Amino acid sequence: MEILVLGLNHKTAPLELRETLSIPLHRVPAVLDQLKERRIFNERLLLSTCNRTELYGVGQNSDRTLVEAKEFLCEYSKLRLSDFEDKLYVLKQPESVEHLFSVASGLDSMVLGETEIIGQVKDAYLAAHGNRQTGKVLNALFQRSLKVAKNLRTQTDIGTGKVSVASVAVNLAEKIFENLTGIRVMVIGTGQMATQIVKAMVSKGAKPTIVSSHNLDRAEELARELGAEAVSFEAYQDRIKETDILIASTLAPLVILHENQVRSWMRQRHEKPLFLIDIAVPRNIEPSIERLDNVYLYNVDDLQSIAEQNMAFRKGQLEECFRLIRMQTTYFMEWLLRECREPSAL
Repeated sequence: MEILVLGLNHKTAPLELRETLSIPLHRVPAVLDQLKERRIFNERLLLSTCNRTELYGVGQNSDRTLVEAKEFLCEYSKLRLSDFEDKLYVLKQPESVEHLFSVASGLDSMVLGETEIIGQVKDAYLAAHGNRQTGKVLNALFQRSLKVAKNLRTQTDIGTGKVSVASVAVNLAEKIFENLTGIRVMVIGTGQMATQIVKAMVSKGAKPTIVSSHNLDRAEELARELGAEAVSFEAYQDRIKETDILIASTLAPLVILHENQVRSWMRQRHEKPLFLIDIAVPRNIEPSIERLDNVYLYNVDDLQSIAEQNMAFRKGQLEECFRLIRMQTTYFMEWLLRECREPSAL
């Protein structure tokens, strides 16, 4: 018996190929049933996300089984094997075990140390287990992978610091206001990055957003998406008194928020803290504003710099993470070899 992985990911295949070979979670049971009917592996599990499609299997005669698995992928994707075979990787134990532990821990993700993958691994396992496609080996392997991922979070700092501009902005806002429950956010402009920041803040409890733009139709469209209110660009200053966070993201070639203007706002607000985020290039907010008391100004380079520093810190944790994963791989392989000595065990 051997644990094998056949797959591709963001490191080996472009997005258009990953899309074609992606298997939505609701289709996984049917696909696993087809693999079972063809006797492709004795145990089998599919992990398919936007960044990877991987088939985990336990079986014998691995060369023949892998050929059949590749043929199945061709039928599923309606591609020729020559279209993607060079993008596939095949991992045999113990590399297959170490790979899963790395995947579950976020070490093989596009964003190093991200936590979404843990839930995706768990969902993939539950889908296969609930369909009676896993057995003693994959049950033990995937349960162990979730424990390894959890242990890495507690024993290292791989998850420390935010590594996207949106998450950095939310983190800074939480430091200024303690938490975002009830905090009001206004956006001037409708840029993609600003929208991401607003969505992240709303997910943390910020109040429905006020969206202002020269293009009121676009502002109203975005406001509906966010469950917010759209106001005209000419009217946004009337709402500053009730605003805690202002995000500027317009295409204006000149500064639209000046120091004297914000100084006047702060008097209206009785010096209540105001967090300004300038996502625009060229900048929309006059840099000298950061000198004002209780005004916190960050531009896109500031946020990106913090994200890069946090990512560098996470990368510094990799050596320890991989040491722990290798150790856990050794423990698992020792267990597997003991089980394999008993004919009735597997």
